[in-house]
Amino acid sequence: MKIFSKIFITAFFFIGLSSTSQTLPQALAKINTEGFQKSEVISLITDLSDVYGPRLTGTNQYYTAAEWAKKTMENWGMDKVYFENYCDDCMGWEVKSFNVEMIEPAYMKIQAYPYAWTEPSNGVQIGDLIWIESYADLENVKQKWSGKLKGKTILMGAAPKQNMLFKPLSTRFTKDQIEDAQKSIVTAPNNSLDSSASDIDLVEDDAEFEIYKRKDDAFFAFLKAEGAMNVMATRPLFPGIIHPGGTYNYKKTDAKPIPYFAISPENFGKLQRLIVKGINPKIKFNLDSELYLKPENNVNIIGEIIGSDPKLKDEVVMVGAHFDSWHSASGTTDNGAGSAVMMEVMRIIKASGLKPKRTIRIALWGGEEQGYLGSMAYAENHYGKLKETKRKNEVEKISAYLNMDNGAGQMRGIFLQGNEAVRPIFEEMLKPYANLDVNALTIENTGGTDHVVFDYYKIPAFQIIQDELNYSTVTHHTNLDVLEYVPERDMMINATVLAALVYQIAQEDVRLPRED
Repeated sequence: MKIFSKIFITAFFFIGLSSTSQTLPQALAKINTEGFQKSEVISLITDLSDVYGPRLTGTNQYYTAAEWAKKTMENWGMDKVYFENYCDDCMGWEVKSFNVEMIEPAYMKIQAYPYAWTEPSNGVQIGDLIWIESYADLENVKQKWSGKLKGKTILMGAAPKQNMLFKPLSTRFTKDQIEDAQKSIVTAPNNSLDSSASDIDLVEDDAEFEIYKRKDDAFFAFLKAEGAMNVMATRPLFPGIIHPGGTYNYKKTDAKPIPYFAISPENFGKLQRLIVKGINPKIKFNLDSELYLKPENNVNIIGEIIGSDPKLKDEVVMVGAHFDSWHSASGTTDNGAGSAVMMEVMRIIKASGLKPKRTIRIALWGGEEQGYLGSMAYAENHYGKLKETKRKNEVEKISAYLNMDNGAGQMRGIFLQGNEAVRPIFEEMLKPYANLDVNALTIENTGGTDHVVFDYYKIPAFQIIQDELNYSTVTHHTNLDVLEYVPERDMMINATVLAALVYQIAQEDVRLPRED
């Protein structure tokens, strides 16, 4: 047993004993014992990361991991565990092998990873490198390069700016930052493209996302028609980091028509400088990849602990996280960590022997990286079609939805998503854990996670505030999204506190208040 675990357990056994009700303190003591003394969260994230690895939408790897999650929860004795399909035409794509090298004017191993859903190279290919800084004005590109691209490798994009690492790679929220967030009393500006947007219009947002994901289709079609061999691009973050997330061509007719690689900013910079000097590097590459359609791979994983109260068991408290990931690493912080924490929440409640009044349901979503495919399909099936105003009665049965998808950092509080009425409720529920600094509540909203789907249906939906650590600097959608960046203490705190919160919501006499 870890020393810090002993401290937590000792402290929490005495939480709330002055309360007039002994039932809740006893329940929290059981949750804390299970969560801190008998935690399985690191074992879960280790299996998910190291054994099952990346979980790209539509792939066999995703489905194998989903079967593991389902079997794991069944072994815990959950009352119901099942799959729900979310997409019939989402293609799987897997890379079998690849290599990218500069062979002239001198040898250099290019640090690279292929973007998903790109066509294979059909063996080893060699071609001269040219640089196309921007494709925004496609007509200008055509005018300049028509008839000159056959057999060429394309270096695409602006040269990355030098990053001198003046900022730390890993950070936690400061006391001042938390206090400032808690002081906020107005919602963020209504801008559906802003990560902190309020009242996101999913219909409008989906249309804008469709335009975004097709922004380079015409350019790639031109390259293919001209006989270009492949494309290399970069996204400058920090040294040595490759960022191959961000392709959304997951349907067969939409696959990138030529091989497409993300490379390190350092390699990009050197290649670009050589071209500017009038030296044309020669690139040797190979990509062996497979595109296939198996609709059975596209599943959300749903599990339930059925409520014990005859009047309230039809109402549901939901927890969720997206289960899919990008493909170049293990998908550990995005979002294996969130998935493992929410699974651990269910295990803690079940293993504690508690009998919540309401049903507690976990949903592990597929296809989040491609635009909330899993959660949107679930919502349309259970709550009503996105573009219709009529809603199914099931909407009224959801008391709350809690989502985790901000890396592996410690929980620091909750984004209230504009729902001020829940503040005093959450304040009271989180009081027992105030010494862990998990009780910051801000009226501010956040976007970019599956909770916005539930918020759209006017279901009380909340994203957890987490310490960023190195999420945006190192791991998010990169080749370094691996287990080494997951702190055990943070994961244990997250799972235990959320288990306590979820249990309390399930015990409330009435469901959580909704936004107007």
